Amino acid sequence: MTARRVALVTGASTGIGRSVAETLARNGYVVFAGMRDPDGKNRAARDAVAGLAAAGVLIEAVALDVTDDASVAAAVATVMEKAGQIDVLLNNAGNSLVGLTECSSIDQMRRLFDTHVFGTQRVCRAALPHMRRRKTGVLAFTSSMGGRVVMPMSAHYSAAKAAMEMMAEGYKIELGPLGIDVVILEPGLVQTKIFDNLWPNDDEARVADYGALGDRLRFTLEMVKTLKGPDPAELADVLLKLLEMPHGQRPLRTTFGMDAALVGPVNIATDEATRALFAMYAG
Repeated sequence: MTARRVALVTGASTGIGRSVAETLARNGYVVFAGMRDPDGKNRAARDAVAGLAAAGVLIEAVALDVTDDASVAAAVATVMEKAGQIDVLLNNAGNSLVGLTECSSIDQMRRLFDTHVFGTQRVCRAALPHMRRRKTGVLAFTSSMGGRVVMPMSAHYSAAKAAMEMMAEGYKIELGPLGIDVVILEPGLVQTKIFDNLWPNDDEARVADYGALGDRLRFTLEMVKTLKGPDPAELADVLLKLLEMPHGQRPLRTTFGMDAALVGPVNIATDEATRALFAMYAG
């Protein structure tokens, strides 16, 4: 076991995941930056991480595709072999689909949910036995304000994030007594490359059937690429502060950004409803 806290971050090649990995590593954590295809598509990200490690920062890139059982198992095994523990797991890997709700095929939606929902569960199931054995740790999730309200032309994305949030809330209730905290980050607009890789609807014929609304979709795709938001490093600092809090005192949900603050009242109302339901049915 290492004397330093160990963090595994998924989707750490760019954006929020990359910023969190670097921030934690520069603040005393041993960090494993999970990313798909580090020897190919994400070679530049892997090399950047290697550069930090060469400068003395305790960070290492690890191959991790959350949609692949074997990849997830191998990544967690690597962390345990090299560090002996997992103190923080950030489920951050994500993708984004923008479009009309009817106009995405089941296959396209399956790809979205396989990353945000099933992929998250894969990683949790692989890492949690090690965290439960030590009765300590923080399980973190990168969600979105879209996980609490439907975003324009983003019902699929909002549905995937909402599903992830409900799963995270279940984990919060079940893992708290075992010494493991759960936190959900709910950013609004953040300046990441996700806007450069938005998926449009794959059923173009149905988009055309919507006429003017279909034209609006094309406008939306171009417009969102011009939006500017806070640097993801600011969100990484928010997570770092949460991790420094004592067990049991970390809030379940933390919004980030002026736009995300709009879902604050939603969070308050649902927290109260959840407590009331558990008091009624779970005693």
